Amino acid sequence: MSDMLDRNELQCAGEWIRRAAMVGDAEAVKLCSLTGFDSYSDAQTDLAESIKWLKKAADLHPEAGLVLAGCYSEGYGVPQDAEAAAAWYFRAAVGGCGRAQFNIGACFARGLGVPVSYGMALQWYQKAAEKGNIKGEFALEWSFGKIEGVPWNPTPAAGWYRRAAEQGDAVAQNNLGGCYIRGLGVAPDFVEAFKWCRKAADQNLVEAQTNLGICYMFGHGVPQNRTTAVEWFRKAAERGYSEAQSDLGWCFDNGWGVDENKEQAAKWYLCAAEQGLAGAQFNMGSCYEYGAHRSRCQNRG
Repeated sequence: MSDMLDRNELQCAGEWIRRAAMVGDAEAVKLCSLTGFDSYSDAQTDLAESIKWLKKAADLHPEAGLVLAGCYSEGYGVPQDAEAAAAWYFRAAVGGCGRAQFNIGACFARGLGVPVSYGMALQWYQKAAEKGNIKGEFALEWSFGKIEGVPWNPTPAAGWYRRAAEQGDAVAQNNLGGCYIRGLGVAPDFVEAFKWCRKAADQNLVEAQTNLGICYMFGHGVPQNRTTAVEWFRKAAERGYSEAQSDLGWCFDNGWGVDENKEQAAKWYLCAAEQGLAGAQFNMGSCYEYGAHRSRCQNRG
């Protein structure tokens, strides 16, 4: 599941055990002085004891239920059990925990511990999104047009992108920029598109770096600067993003923003083509057909 608890987050179980102690459980008080979630002892007996008291805390606090569900999902301290994980996610979700609401939605969407129900998935994604859970917002947007009976509507999709983008999520920022470029759910606005793509590019999102290169290449929302466009394409290309590799190859092929260099063009086309990008494969075929650095291509094979 995409929102599982990591090892550090499991440490918060100690906090919920302490909360159980604060409402009068003497043995929980005793447990807080022992090893377990607090100190992350590797002793399985301590871990089992911690799980026992975590269950008590989970009865009182939805966030503790989220932790316990994660333990069952990952098999940490208890046998791995998808149905038990889903049951605890559901209890925590009903209690208002946003992350649990997203996770139980994912359980229903994928049939993890519960029967597949896209309607229930959509319902819980909606609740998670309303709690401000970024993953819930993305899952809700994904639901439009992808879950049977939920028609695609770009207006709410753009709205959810904006909410996540304003919380600093790079993928949402790039997607919101794409909405402004295409006029999906918002009026077309290249200046806004550039603004959001730049925010995402500054977080090293390769898709956004490539989109920023396109903005500079064609003067969308920013003064045209082909040299700067090449710089952004190169950033993403060097990190292995095929679209940027193909775009960088095209720049070398045509001398846009960089001196024409057929060898470099073939190099970057080939990188993208080997990842299955159709346009780059066509351009690579042209390299063979017209002899643009034919020997290099043949020697590499």
